[in-house]
Amino acid sequence: MSSGARAEEAYRLGPQDELQVKVSDLRTGTGEAYQWQAFNNSKFAIAPSGRLSLPVIGEIDASGRTTAELEGVIGKRLQEKAGLAVKPDASVQIVKFRPFYIMGSVEKPGEYEYRPDLTVLQAVSIAGGLQRLTTDALLGYTREALSAHGDVRDLTNRRLALLAQQARLDAELKDGPLVFGGELASLPKTDRIIAQETQLFESRKAALQGQIVNLNQTKDFLKEQIVSLDAKDQNTGRQIDLIRQELDRITTLVNKGLSAMPRQVEVSQTMAQLESNRLDAQIAVIRARQDVAKADRDILELKDERRTKALQEATETRVKLAETDAKLETARNLLFQAETRAPAEILANADAFSQPDFVIFRKGPNNASTRLVVGDQEAVQPGDVVRVQPRSRARTQATGQTTGTTSAPAPVNVGSR
Repeated sequence: MSSGARAEEAYRLGPQDELQVKVSDLRTGTGEAYQWQAFNNSKFAIAPSGRLSLPVIGEIDASGRTTAELEGVIGKRLQEKAGLAVKPDASVQIVKFRPFYIMGSVEKPGEYEYRPDLTVLQAVSIAGGLQRLTTDALLGYTREALSAHGDVRDLTNRRLALLAQQARLDAELKDGPLVFGGELASLPKTDRIIAQETQLFESRKAALQGQIVNLNQTKDFLKEQIVSLDAKDQNTGRQIDLIRQELDRITTLVNKGLSAMPRQVEVSQTMAQLESNRLDAQIAVIRARQDVAKADRDILELKDERRTKALQEATETRVKLAETDAKLETARNLLFQAETRAPAEILANADAFSQPDFVIFRKGPNNASTRLVVGDQEAVQPGDVVRVQPRSRARTQATGQTTGTTSAPAPVNVGSR
């Protein structure tokens, strides 16, 4: 495949690309185009998983698709979601590309923001240009190696901490035992990390159980209160029955003139007071039962709150873990370059630095990496890793010390990295 053909290929979206999405449709009757406000003035980033979260639609697979393909998917999903007769028009524009990486014989290797129509030569310029050899080049390589070692160590420790945190959150979500497997269990330097996460897991679990115990104790007290009130209600009911019988007897005697009216009034008042007391007890029972139901709801809300918080933390942890893995891979590549350079050979063959070889590592479908030996005018794509390496002495002699753009052999697939 030629350099020109590769440059003309449609760009495939990937994680870290930021998009601007606009949606419009033509309203029947008015002939006016309606802009969907849910998408206005918003930027959407493709997650490390390759999925894109959008209003109304939810999550869709975006990685590996062109903007045109994504526009079609968005329009179709909105048509299905809203039940529209005509598919709305979706416009997808890339506002920020995912970064590219450059390493090897440049002054400032690392991660850089991508810009459209970027060539290898421009990428080298962004990275400070080709490496300039000085008398203390070897010392510079040593410093780079030490710095890279520190970065790898720090990122490795951060990654282990995130793995331990992920294990704890998984245990909280499953409400099961906390288990640390894989490299966390095999490396002795993870003991402190495991102890911290175990302590946090136990403290959170104990706090939740303590709150639930308190609510259950409140429920037990209320249930005992209900039993007492029910007994009081039954006793009051029996008293009311007796008073009612007494009132009926006195009423009969009063009607016959055998008893005084005040006695009838006194008994009636006593009966009214008992009925009032019984009603108060019944209301108290209802309120106690309502409090029991509220305690049950509070227990469920505590559990839901804990699960929601754990889900949110788990999502954030996965994102941080993906970012750390990417940075760790870059740091290891930089360390490899710093430790495997041959300063003596480079110094003996300075021409190799003025005419370097350029290699692009480009990820394709299923994360398969393709190795492309290219010229300095080759187009760089977002996510590419550009390696600048001094040209070997045999290759320099074979090319007759020529300068300018080098030809690009066919790409070689080297599998997943």
